[in-house]
Amino acid sequence: AGDRRIHWLGRIDDEEKVARLKGADVFCAPSLHGESFGVVLIEAMAAGTCVVASALDGYRNVATDDVDSMLVPPGDVAALAAALRRALSDGALRDRLTAAGDRRADDFSMTALAQRYVEIYREVAQPRRSRRHPLAPWLRVPRRTGRTRMMAE
Repeated sequence: AGDRRIHWLGRIDDEEKVARLKGADVFCAPSLHGESFGVVLIEAMAAGTCVVASALDGYRNVATDDVDSMLVPPGDVAALAAALRRALSDGALRDRLTAAGDRRADDFSMTALAQRYVEIYREVAQPRRSRRHPLAPWLRVPRRTGRTRMMAE
């Protein structure tokens, strides 16, 4: 709280958030637990910012260590400090991770998600016999009765 290098911003709007992410050399998310999905990492990647974060399951849903980010064990202060030093001092590494992060963020764009939904809807709309994969493997329609019954395969 007494460190003059730290400025607490409070609540900011999306425009300011994006501007700050784009202006940062590194985005650091040293979370310890509770992240179910890495939206904050995707936002940083989409803004063209190098990501250093904890290797939480939720973050690993979107980020891969040494591919599009640097992930460290949660709570490991020495590993976090080393990763931050490396990201800030190695421009080539930072550029490589940032470029890969930008491509990874594209996987979560609204266009990519809409395309995936179109694929799913096309699959659902196909006649049952022509589907490549069952919609839900735990649902089965017995041929004798024609009724849908829930059962494990």
